[in-house]
This record gives sequence, structure tokens and C-alpha cells, in this order.
Amino acid sequence: MSEQHADGGLIVPPLLSVCAAELLGRVDALADDLFRAITTEIAPYARLSDEIRADVRDFNERNLREQLTCMAHRRPVRTDITRQSVRRRATQGVPLDAVLHAFRIGYRLMADTLIDRAKKQPGTTMDDIAQASMSVWSLLDAASQTVNDVYRDTLVGLARADELQRLLLLDALLTGKTADWAMLGGTAASLGLPEQGPYVCVVAEQSDVTAMGQALLRSGLRSAWRPRPDGLAGIIALPEPALVPGSAHLPGPAMVLDVVGGAVTGRAGLSPAYIRLRESADALRLATLARASLPAGTRGAVTIDHDPAAALVAAGPDLALRMALTLLGPVLAAPDRKDLMETLTAWLDSDTGSTTEIAESLYCHRNTVRNRLDRVSRLTGRSLLRPADVAALYAGVRALELQPG
Repeated sequence: MSEQHADGGLIVPPLLSVCAAELLGRVDALADDLFRAITTEIAPYARLSDEIRADVRDFNERNLREQLTCMAHRRPVRTDITRQSVRRRATQGVPLDAVLHAFRIGYRLMADTLIDRAKKQPGTTMDDIAQASMSVWSLLDAASQTVNDVYRDTLVGLARADELQRLLLLDALLTGKTADWAMLGGTAASLGLPEQGPYVCVVAEQSDVTAMGQALLRSGLRSAWRPRPDGLAGIIALPEPALVPGSAHLPGPAMVLDVVGGAVTGRAGLSPAYIRLRESADALRLATLARASLPAGTRGAVTIDHDPAAALVAAGPDLALRMALTLLGPVLAAPDRKDLMETLTAWLDSDTGSTTEIAESLYCHRNTVRNRLDRVSRLTGRSLLRPADVAALYAGVRALELQPG
């Protein structure tokens, strides 16, 4: 049987060493036979281009020569050429089962030829033949394990390279580096998106890319995502209503808003729809403003149209905060500031302005609501009947709400 070398390689018995040395002069013919068998028996190999088929033939010869040379000199059988060949086929898209089949054919051919030679050696016994056969099949077992390991590692490497390429393309789009996008050969297909828009850009406080992507896929939405320190930035292709079951009543942007809102774990902002992928950087800015228009710690997805005043405040947070502190400073300095701000906020958020409804939501009397609002008006010098003053108070309250912490 084969001997196990210290480095893990197998050394064939002397009988196979003699036979291998005799076969070295016939490597070209053996490689031709092997190539014909592989391209005849294995459909994926038969469909390869002429250039790749020539490459297969070359690797057949080199692999046979390496194997037989190691056997002839009774050295551990090397796997360098085997590894190169497997990496090449994995990169070319040849299925793993086809690659394994090709190696089995190669070892079957080599075993038949070596054993035929062994039988003709003087003094060879049946026990010698049995040991020689077992040695060749031990080599096949070791080669099969090598093929599996190298093929898997190659696919992992290719996936990482594809992911890196995808992230680089997304970075180029989302930062407006159109020259880099063009240089990298960027296409919508390389991001898994349709070639034609419309698209929306999304910025979300979410760390699980897989959960977000799967939530969208369940609704028939294709997307590409870029993890960032503050969450995720992504591009979602808007669907055609006819292609998404149950979406006929829900416009594309509204559907995306609904799905993202259900999947996100924090705040999310969506841009308006846009047509060209090269517009993604501008869309990202609007999506970021939309997310910033929601108070920290809340959960949901909005566009800038959800609360335009809050979006404007988010666009200039420093100026907005200064305005808020100047306008509402007297209220914030009052002993009952918590009650005053709670009542003012409830009134600004009310759909009707009804003091009765606000009182019910705050669990107090409606006269209490009126008194608090009158007090806010006196402290700020702003009338709750003047639209310009109400707008200023609304912006001030939103600016305070959007402050972190």
C-alpha cells in the first residue's frame, strides 16, 4: 500500500514506481486519451470554448506528468497542478461535480494503465496487484478531498471579490464619484438591480443587511446595500405594480416605505424616486435629511414630504437649534416648562386644534390646556392665531425634538 510521508503526501510502493517511470514516455498519448474521455463523458466540459478546452488538455498533461514523476521517484505525490486546475475550473464556472468526475476519469485511466503494466512485471503476485490498486485509489481519495477543499476556497474567494467590487461600485454611486463608477465598469446588473429606474435611496438605522434584503425580496423588491457606521445605505428598485402580487392598490414608493418601515429597527429615510443610478448621491442626501427629520430613538420610515418643516430643520440643525433656544428660551426657563412644552407640542401635532381632544390626551381639563397655551404665547411674544408665529413655534419644537440625547 501507499506510504504516508511526514508532510501528509502519499508514496506509492516500488512496483508502481517502476510502472510510472515506464509511462512517463507516454504522457502525451495518455493526456490525449484523458481529454477525449472527459469531453465525451462530461457535458459541462463538452460545452467549453475551444480556448478553455485547450487549457483543459494542457492541465491534463501537466497533472499526469507531475503525478507519474512523483511516483517514479517515490516522492510524496504533489498536488500543485491539481490545485491550479481546480481553481481555474471554479473560476470558469465548471460545476464541482463535473470537476470531480474529470479527476475520477483521470485516476481510472492512470490506474488501468499502471495495473496493466504491473501485471507484466516479472514475479508480480496477485497480492502485489491488489496493493498497487489500493495505492492508486488512495491517491484518488486524497485528490478528491483536495478538489473539494480548493473548489470551496476558490468560491469563497470569488464571493469576497464580488462583494468587494459591489461595495466599491455602491460607494462610487453614493458619493457621486461617477468617474470611479465608469472606471470600475459599473452597471445596474453588477449591483443586482434592473437597468432602468425608477429607484429610491434609503438610509436606515439597521445593522442586519440580510434581514433587510430578505424583507424586500419577499415583497418582490430588488435592492443593493452598503453597511456604514450609522447603519445601512441602499438603493431599491421600484416595482412595476403588475409584477408585484397584491401591489396594485399601493404605488411603488408607498410600497417601499411600508416594507422598509416594517423591517427597520430604528429610523429610516427614503429619497424621492429617481431614474438614473448616477443620481444616487443626490438621492442619498435627501434620504439622510428624511431620516434626520425623525427624533432619535423612534422607529419608522419617512420621506422628506412626511414633515417638510422637520426636514428643513434637519438641513440646518445648528441654526435651527439657535432659533429654537432664542424663541422658546423663556418657556424652557419657566418652572412649569415640562407641562408648557408638552401642551404646546400636543397642540402643534393636533389635527384639529381642539382643546378638548388635547386635554383628553394629556389627562387634564381643557381650561388647563388654554391657560398653558396662553402662557406660552405671553412668554414667547408669539400669537397662536398668526400663521407665521405658529410656523416659528413648530420649527422650534421640532429643532428641540431632533437634538440627540
